[in-house]
Amino acid sequence: MHGIGVDMKLKATYPDAVQVAPKTTKVLFENERIRVLEERFRKGQKVAMHSHPPHFAYAVTEMKFKLTGPDGKTATVKMKKGDWGSSDEIDTHAVENFVPGVILVVEIK
Repeated sequence: MHGIGVDMKLKATYPDAVQVAPKTTKVLFENERIRVLEERFRKGQKVAMHSHPPHFAYAVTEMKFKLTGPDGKTATVKMKKGDWGSSDEIDTHAVENFVPGVILVVEIK
């Protein structure tokens, strides 16, 4: 992801974000090509291991969170409002959020 510098790619998939965090992850739009998610994180919120297909992510607000990959490697990510990232591969991670924030994720099917 641009500005994040974390490689959390894995060929096998885990449940998607809507399955593991249905109270904070909302599907805004979906068709045969894309799915748009709004993820609203609370301070201290943890999201279980999940996967995103190739995607684009946009920080609606300032974000700070820790990603943990399936191999246990971690990275702390800071994003300013308007920062973005993308991945051309499956991205698998768990999340621990440090500040309240909102991110939009456009997943490519």
